[in-house]
Amino acid sequence: MPNKCMKLIVIAKKNLASVNIGKILKEKHKLAKEFFEIPDDVLDLDKYEKDFAKLKPDLIIVASSHKSEANVPMLNCHSTGNWTSDNSRGGKEKTLSIAPALYVRFGLLEFQKLKQERKELAKYEVGMEVTHHSPTIPFSVIFVEVGSSEKEWSDMKACEAAADVVYKIATQVPKKVPVAIGFGGSHYAASFNRKLFAEEIAFGHVCPKFHSDGLDEGMILQAIKRTEPRPDFAAIEWKGLTSEQKKKIIEILDKNKIPWKRI
Repeated sequence: MPNKCMKLIVIAKKNLASVNIGKILKEKHKLAKEFFEIPDDVLDLDKYEKDFAKLKPDLIIVASSHKSEANVPMLNCHSTGNWTSDNSRGGKEKTLSIAPALYVRFGLLEFQKLKQERKELAKYEVGMEVTHHSPTIPFSVIFVEVGSSEKEWSDMKACEAAADVVYKIATQVPKKVPVAIGFGGSHYAASFNRKLFAEEIAFGHVCPKFHSDGLDEGMILQAIKRTEPRPDFAAIEWKGLTSEQKKKIIEILDKNKIPWKRI
C-alpha cells in the first residue's frame, strides 16, 4: 500500500454484502495481501482479537451489510462498541473499540462524492450511525456498510461504491480536521451528520439519547480515550437529550476539564 500505515480489510463469508465488496476489491482494485477473511459474520470479530494482536494493525476496515426494519437504502460508516451492559449484538459490555474519527469522515465524504457522480446511487442515503454493536476490541475499527436489505446487499453497484470507499480508506491518509465525540440524538445521528457534511469536523464515538441515561464517568472518559485523534471537544445535541441527561454529561465533562459545545 502507498502509505506505511498497517491496514487490514475484513471480509466475513457469512455476510453477503461483505463477500460482494471483497470480490470487487480483489477484481477491480487488485488487492490481495490486505485481507483478513473470516468464516463467520462481522459481529464475530471479537473472537479474533488475539490474531489482530499478532498483526498489530493501525486500522481495521470491515466491509459489511447494514440492516434496518425500514429497509431504507443506505451507504454508511460508523465506529463500534457497546455503551451499556447490553451486548446482544456481540462484544463486551460497556466497552468501545477505537473510533478512527478522521477515517469515518473520509469514508462518508467519499460515499457522498460517489453518490453525486453515479446516478445508480441516487436512491441511497449517506450517513454515519452512532457507535453500536461489536467488535469491542482495543484496535481502531471502521465499518463500511451497504444497507438495508438483501436487495441492496446484492446490488453490485452499491457494493462497488463501498469497495471504492474501502480502497480509498486503505490506501490514503485523511485530512486532519477538528475532532469531537458526540452525545444525543437518534441512531442515525442526523445533527452530527449535518455538521460533518457542512463543516470541517470529524466525529469519533457518538452516544445516542437512548443510551445516555446509563452514561457514567467511566464510559465518557473511555469514549475520549478510544477516539483517534484525541477529541478537541464534546458535541452535545441540545434538543436531542433530556435536561437530566445534559446536566449529568456536562457535570462529568466539566469535572474532567473537557471542553464542550452545543449543536
